Amino acid sequence: MSTRESHPILWTESLTRKFGGLTAVGDVNLSVSSGELLGLIGPNGAGKTTLFNLLMGLTTPTSGEVYLEGKKISGLKPHQICRLGMVKTFQNVALFPEMSVLENVLTGGLLRASVEEATALAKDSLAKVGMLEIANKKAADLTFPEKALVEMARALCTKPKVVLLDEVMAALNETEMDHILRLIKTLRDQEGITFIVIEHHMRAIMNLCERIVVLSFGQVIAEGTPLEIGANPEVISAYLGTDTTSGDLH
Repeated sequence: MSTRESHPILWTESLTRKFGGLTAVGDVNLSVSSGELLGLIGPNGAGKTTLFNLLMGLTTPTSGEVYLEGKKISGLKPHQICRLGMVKTFQNVALFPEMSVLENVLTGGLLRASVEEATALAKDSLAKVGMLEIANKKAADLTFPEKALVEMARALCTKPKVVLLDEVMAALNETEMDHILRLIKTLRDQEGITFIVIEHHMRAIMNLCERIVVLSFGQVIAEGTPLEIGANPEVISAYLGTDTTSGDLH
């Protein structure tokens, strides 16, 4: 059962980021409910990753604000935002190759715990993603799907309330993707974690998310249920680069 509540856990007000004359994110007003599974999609260059970086303090807004549980977090450093309960995974998984899986994951727990407590948190996080049996394996020897799950475990080790997943299913086959989808749903249902997911695999987004926000040229052009988004002419046009006025997004 969803733990989503009626009030937002995360929201933005007129969030904007300009790079010179280019508006990468323009006047975005985003509201995310607690426990929601929200998809963020759009063509390449739409501003999705820039928006994630603004939420996490990796990029400073030109204007606008970000709020987490009612607290203004725009202007804070990434580690401060992480301590408040929001964490981001990275598309290019950056594990410490010479360290073990367990050592990589416990680095996330050190944000708010001693080494001993972080180690216990790391083991628990690895168990949640089904990777505890490879805890002593060197990160350099992991397959890509294993790296993706270890990256997820490291995020969980920070005890997050909101997780931003940036292309976590890239380069996975359908079986591996289905495993990740089930894991995300389980973590939402059992832990009450809110997930915002950037993903190019439309099947994954449509099956996972309850609501989808579509960006194009830094602007929100649509939001709604997967069914509504899949039949939205403006979304189809943005993806196909045509004046398509009907059809489905697959």
